[in-house]
Amino acid sequence: MTAGDPDENRAPRIAVVVMSYGLRPSLASAVRSVQDQDEPVEIVVVHSGEGDVADYFRQAAIDVRVAHSSARLLPGATRNAGIAATRAPVIAFLADDCLAEPGWVRERLQAHDAGARAVASALLCHKPNNPCALAAHLSLYVRRMPRAAPDVALTYGVSYAREVFETHGLFREDMESGEDTEFNKRLGRASKPLWCPNVRTVHIGADTLSGYISGQFRRGRRMADAWSTLGAHDKRSVARDAIARTSLIVREGLQVVDPEHRASAMLAVPLIACGNLAYALGAWTWRERAP
Repeated sequence: MTAGDPDENRAPRIAVVVMSYGLRPSLASAVRSVQDQDEPVEIVVVHSGEGDVADYFRQAAIDVRVAHSSARLLPGATRNAGIAATRAPVIAFLADDCLAEPGWVRERLQAHDAGARAVASALLCHKPNNPCALAAHLSLYVRRMPRAAPDVALTYGVSYAREVFETHGLFREDMESGEDTEFNKRLGRASKPLWCPNVRTVHIGADTLSGYISGQFRRGRRMADAWSTLGAHDKRSVARDAIARTSLIVREGLQVVDPEHRASAMLAVPLIACGNLAYALGAWTWRERAP
């Protein structure tokens, strides 16, 4: 059975759009993690920018359908291209720096079958014993860890019933980040994403100090831009929030990591503070684009 073209007897009920830009080395692993699921999946890679994506997959011995744009697509446009290129009644998205854990598709479908129109997933650190990697992860995703309290868990990494897009429209295509935040705010109560911590994605993030700090700086700039585009917060409030949430991240981080990773979490505490300072500096130095 060829990936993305299952036999008629087991037609896929879910499509997974793998979002790719710049041909990251992790793209092949991301695709394989979907192909290895225990349910039929319709897969399409939406790749934009430079690079011979066909040759990339040929060398990796991966057979997968690709939609390619030579011009860069921002995240919302990438998602929308994937929606248009697929047919399955449920649509999930996976970034090219992420891996779908075993059961990722099955658990999603069970939640959708139980009535959820949108299903959010938990996010795991790829190197939880590395303090830099864990600091990078907790700084951004402490409330997306599987052990996060349901009443504060952030509902991202969402799969949607296709009719959600028919009712509420598509993702904004003019945002560097935050397109899923903006989209989810448009959803009514019936389509509000359900927190499903058994759906687990591994994020391959920074695992060196320089990569972590520079990444936090860039994220601060992007978030200042996103919130400004939404008209919700200015760059000063984004910077202040980054500093203010440091104690929350540390407190909750020590609670949500698995017991065997508590030592790494303790070593990550000062790194989290440094990373949030870099995030705040990135937001503070962002300049609004000329109209």
